[in-house]
Amino acid sequence: MKKGHALFAVSALLTSQFAMANVVDSGAEIRELVETFRISIINKDKAVFSSLFFSDNIPFVAVFSDEMLSQKRQQKPNYPAVVDFGKFGPPVKMLSDDAEQEEKMWNIKVQTDGYLASVHFDYSDHENGKKKAFGTESWSLVKVDTEWKITSVSFTVTEVTD
Repeated sequence: MKKGHALFAVSALLTSQFAMANVVDSGAEIRELVETFRISIINKDKAVFSSLFFSDNIPFVAVFSDEMLSQKRQQKPNYPAVVDFGKFGPPVKMLSDDAEQEEKMWNIKVQTDGYLASVHFDYSDHENGKKKAFGTESWSLVKVDTEWKITSVSFTVTEVTD
C-alpha cells in the first residue's frame, strides 16, 4: 500500500472512531436530558425545565386520538384535532403550581448524528397520582455547544376518562 493511501486509511479510521464515540456519548447525554425533563416535572423545577428548551417559542403540538375527539366533539363539535400549545406561551407554563405531576416514559428511542437528534417514546401523564392521558411523544433536538436543547415537541393524546 502506498504511503499516501495508508495515511488516508488511518485518518479515515480515526475520524470514524471519533464520530462513533460522539454518537454514543450523545445518545447517553440525550437519555440524561429525558430523565432531567421527567424529574423537573415531578419537582416543579421551572428553571431546570425551561433550560431544556432551545427557546420559549417552540412548537409543542398535541394530536388528539380519534377516541378522544369523538368524546370531545359530542359536547363541542368544532373541537380541534391538533393544537400547538406553543402558541399559548413557553413550555414551562404547562407545569402546575398546585397539582402533583409526573410524566412516565418508556420505549425511549434516540436517533442522532451527534449534532441533531430525535427522541421517540411512549408516555403517560399523571396528576395527583392518577393517570390522566397517554400516547406517544417525539422531540427534535440540536446540540448547542455542549448541551442538547429541545427544538420541538409533538405528541399524541388519549385522555383517560373515569
